[in-house]
This record gives sequence, structure tokens and C-alpha cells, in this order.
Amino acid sequence: MSEEGKAVSNILKFNSPVDLNDLKSQSGLSNKKWDKAIKGLTKNKLTSVSKTDEGLFVEVVE
Repeated sequence: MSEEGKAVSNILKFNSPVDLNDLKSQSGLSNKKWDKAIKGLTKNKLTSVSKTDEGLFVEVVE
């Protein structure tokens, strides 16, 4: 897992599910690094992104 992925994962440990945009701003990553981190986490089935009426949310997969 990349350093960026670890950073995003650590945020999710304490706050899951979380709004995707909130998580992105909490991570402080550039667009390119954010994209790489979230794709890596979802590809490895560590997180999932879901769309609800309230918006897009990222959560830890148990």
C-alpha cells in the first residue's frame, strides 16, 4: 500500500463512512495522489465508495 493510501486508511479508521469530498480535503493530497490512493484502496477491497441521496461516501470494508 502506498503512503498516500495509508494516510487515507488511517483517517477512515476513526471516521467511516465519510463523505468523499470531506475525506479528500482531510487527506491533503493533490488530485493525482488522491486518485491513486483511493483507487488502490478500492482495488484491494479495503474501502468501498457508495452513492446515496446524500452524496458519495467512502467506508472501510470489514
